[in-house]
Amino acid sequence: MQVTYPVIILAILASGLVSGFITFRMHGMRLAPHFVVLILALVATLISIINGNSYILYCAVLLQILTTITAFTQTWATLKYNFQTAPAYAPHLTLMTMLPVLAVASMI
Repeated sequence: MQVTYPVIILAILASGLVSGFITFRMHGMRLAPHFVVLILALVATLISIINGNSYILYCAVLLQILTTITAFTQTWATLKYNFQTAPAYAPHLTLMTMLPVLAVASMI
């Protein structure tokens, strides 16, 4: 298994925890489901890098895609109705949007 893409994804997930913490503080506990999936994706990605098992990689890819989905579903109301504060969420959402593309690339 080539580990280039999973390592890049791991860096994005770690950066997402930092940028997401600020978003979490602004948005409140409504982002808790997103952060649970984000942390699970980080752990699964780390385990897949260390272990090299393809089944764990597929689980990590699924969690990475779910991380992106939960990021947008949890912030949708703010992005839709409170556009004045929407730019504050941009760094985190940008990082999360890169995940599905790199997740698919890591399986190829």
